[in-house]
Amino acid sequence: MQGVIYRSAAQDQLYGFGDPILEVPILNESLGQYQARICAACGFTIVDVSSVADLPSSDFPLWYFDAKMLFTLDFLKAAIQEANTQAHSFLQFGLKKLQSVQQHALPIAQQDPELIFPFYYKGSAAEAQATRIDLAGKEYEWQIQMPSQVLPGGVYSLNQNPVFATLLLSPFHLHGANMALNLNRGLQLQALLPDWLRKRISKPFTKLTSIGLKAMNQKGKNCRIHPSAVVEGCVLGDDVTVGANAVLRMSVIGSGTFIGDTAVVSFSVLGPNNFVSTGNHLVNSLTYPSVFTIHGPYQYSVFGRNSAVFATINSDIRLDAKTIKIPTAIGVCDSGQILLGVAYGHRAKIGGSNIIAAGRLVPNDYVLNPPDFITLNFD
Repeated sequence: MQGVIYRSAAQDQLYGFGDPILEVPILNESLGQYQARICAACGFTIVDVSSVADLPSSDFPLWYFDAKMLFTLDFLKAAIQEANTQAHSFLQFGLKKLQSVQQHALPIAQQDPELIFPFYYKGSAAEAQATRIDLAGKEYEWQIQMPSQVLPGGVYSLNQNPVFATLLLSPFHLHGANMALNLNRGLQLQALLPDWLRKRISKPFTKLTSIGLKAMNQKGKNCRIHPSAVVEGCVLGDDVTVGANAVLRMSVIGSGTFIGDTAVVSFSVLGPNNFVSTGNHLVNSLTYPSVFTIHGPYQYSVFGRNSAVFATINSDIRLDAKTIKIPTAIGVCDSGQILLGVAYGHRAKIGGSNIIAAGRLVPNDYVLNPPDFITLNFD
């Protein structure tokens, strides 16, 4: 039993979207609920303080983290293990830059590429300077082929690692967190397999892969799934509708969501009551509740609550192959990503034939009408 873990800055909001930080969605669970569940699994009860300055001065050993932190159960367990074995009594935790981390934990400082988080252990009042500890878990490789014109080398990494954390400084950071945790759903199955079999199953579109992914499927109540639909590695909430020849792969689908005929949803996390129109594609994307999308594809993107995007060209790459810069709570940062889409704010409505550059954040309630070359009137 660990006791208390302190959480500071619980009143913060998600930059750009304005959500109370503890209410942002993590696999269709609020961040606050997620943090409480993870901490409880290690015997911690969360106690909120306004800031680090309000921490008790004599309550040692003392654990604390910033409310904008997302961390996995394995990250917390690894931190506890380090605290129990280190000679130092004041520790600050980061992550080693493995491929899974580079892909999903976006930078949290403008200049420093390293990931050192506001997540601390203090065993006594003696030490004033924290010792940095970089955590790392087992890396499970999973790659898919991409055109070399899009991605140098022609390979896109979907690596998974049970030890993961990030700091939610923008909707793009929230996107990365959800993508990482969604992929990590496959770790329980992969951990049971010998490496030779796991490597065979990790190759996409094979019979073995399909069997393994289908074993992961979870379906809620009253779902309506057309017999011709392909559903692999997915978690479906209640009352989900899936049309003819639709393909759902390695995704979380919120309750009440409608997915039309021939639509594709892959490696994505969709909120409740979404409407994915016929033939649309959502790839590596995160949606809040009640999102409408039509005439995609939409990739590597975030869609806020009650947003609607109509036949928009959702750019997700720079033609010069440089990494994409994003707006965050600490200013404009280089995401380190070659592929990254757009963050559409709550209630934003984007008309057809617009083109939005990669890494842009569309403000809440923003309405972007079709461009001037669209015919509006006839004589």
